[in-house]
Amino acid sequence: MCADGEENADYARRARPLAPDEKPDQLADKDRSVHDRQDALMDEAVEETFPASDPVSPKHIT
Repeated sequence: MCADGEENADYARRARPLAPDEKPDQLADKDRSVHDRQDALMDEAVEETFPASDPVSPKHIT
């Protein structure tokens, strides 16, 4: 519960439903090179695993 009594905070709002053929990719709406995308995936992996003692294992684009 939030400080103002609301059950869901702004950061916890629901995402829009995906289309049947759509995948949940946070980077899909951004046009970027492979190197920029790999950097973004690394940043996302760090955010998802922080704080943790295990090393980050982001996806690798081939």
